[in-house]
Amino acid sequence: MARTRDVAFIRKLCGLGVPAQALVPSLLPALRGLIPSHSAGVFWVDERGEMSGLYAERMLPPEAMDVYDKQHYQKARDGFAPAFRARAADKDPVSCRSFTRAEQETEYFQDVMRPLDAYHVMYGILHNGTRPFAQISFYRGRSDRPFDRDNCETLRGLLRYVASGLAQAPSLRDSQDPSVMVEEHLGIVTAQGSILSAPEGWHRLLRLAALSEVSPRQALRENALVEDFLRRICAEAVDQRGTTAPCSADVDSAWGRFSVRAFRLPDAKGRRADQFGLLIRREEPQSLSLVRGTAISELSAQQREVALLLARGMSNREIAEELGLSFNTASYHVKQVFVRLDVNDRDEVASKLLRLAQLAGAHRPKPGRGPPTAI
Repeated sequence: MARTRDVAFIRKLCGLGVPAQALVPSLLPALRGLIPSHSAGVFWVDERGEMSGLYAERMLPPEAMDVYDKQHYQKARDGFAPAFRARAADKDPVSCRSFTRAEQETEYFQDVMRPLDAYHVMYGILHNGTRPFAQISFYRGRSDRPFDRDNCETLRGLLRYVASGLAQAPSLRDSQDPSVMVEEHLGIVTAQGSILSAPEGWHRLLRLAALSEVSPRQALRENALVEDFLRRICAEAVDQRGTTAPCSADVDSAWGRFSVRAFRLPDAKGRRADQFGLLIRREEPQSLSLVRGTAISELSAQQREVALLLARGMSNREIAEELGLSFNTASYHVKQVFVRLDVNDRDEVASKLLRLAQLAGAHRPKPGRGPPTAI
């Protein structure tokens, strides 16, 4: 039963039509619920199979990413593009491997996979029509079991939905879907752009907000781009007279919408210091939040569909027509939605689902501890 609900949830997520970059932070944890793994990543490619962008739950720091780019990515025989093209040419779009002891001694494993505790990997090739456009990868650690036939079969059954969700999609900037705040982290920085203290989640949000592209080829530029982003935000928090004024900025990056709030921090004696608190919030389309909210509700599959239509403001008669139900059956399901969500009328349904989505975001499966991209 849980598996059926999880698959239905993934299908619903992938059918929303939201931009891939907004979808992937919610999609990967949902997939890992069916395919146990400590982290996962998506690697988009161009027509030549060269990596054009990535999103991963674990990220190598820029210096290590640069080493990967120069020493491993560009190898003619076993670099990223040849390996991707070989997997894409195989009849089976899903494959897995465990690194042998000999392979664990190679420079590639030591530089890239070992720091990420990626001893077992499963790959899925995503197609847009006939063209392979991305690879999704799942990772398990040294103490984990290898991926098995059942894991591969599960991924095969999901690939068509995942591919439809992660194919090219409209920009959030052009979307009419309202945004909802789903994640926030606070860090402390200097006016010069140096990071003094911040949790791992803040570093991840910062990279997504500050960078138009996350890929090996721009690894060396990443630190400079992030520092410039931080300097600009902090500069806007101080006016020309040098007084402090909290500053809020909305950022539309390739990875979604972010709200950034900067405020100057006093030192231990209450004097103005060269330190700023930087609160970064990630937003997602409201339609995505509503679906995530239904995933942790006590609603049946039919009631989840009814709840989403209620959140869109539909009447009982409109719901009946939309779902092909009789008016009485639709009305019965509406009443059951009210009971199970503990709301009193249809206007409260959307708010309750959004609250559940925020709760789900706070307790979603997280990648294991370690460096905050596996290849």
